Amino acid sequence: MNEEYKRWQSQMANITLPKWDDLPKFDLYMDQLIAVVNEAVVPLGADMVTKTMVNNYVKNKATFAPVKKKYQTAHIADIIIISLLKPIFSISDIRAGIDAVTKNNFPKQAYDEFITLLVSKLHNLAQNKANVDFKSDTDELLSVIADTIVDRLKANNIYSSISHY
Repeated sequence: MNEEYKRWQSQMANITLPKWDDLPKFDLYMDQLIAVVNEAVVPLGADMVTKTMVNNYVKNKATFAPVKKKYQTAHIADIIIISLLKPIFSISDIRAGIDAVTKNNFPKQAYDEFITLLVSKLHNLAQNKANVDFKSDTDELLSVIADTIVDRLKANNIYSSISHY
């Protein structure tokens, strides 16, 4: 394994993503929302979120409209999830997935479970261990989605590291 990839694995072992209770509990304006989301997703190699992107997410009903131009905790969680999943799934599929997962779980619980699972998988990259006992199909779905994100990140970084030779 080359050093650049090992270094990337080590970086991923130290990644943290905010849980619901770590997200701001007060309403944010667009610039503040973008700063919070980008702080979370850019270290994973996700594209930086822009005002245009957020406006398109609202227009396409991927997240609900802000109230008096202010965004709430649920908006932040939605946009973090959308930012992580949009390279893999369509915006409409992401919204449908969020709706399906939150149908039986509160958004906070579903978000926290996904973030915990994703961070765990990122932290275990170097060890290649994933011993998870699924309680439900939804838990397994969240695991598969997290696997998809990690596998795409791994593939991009392996390709990037070998293309420098």
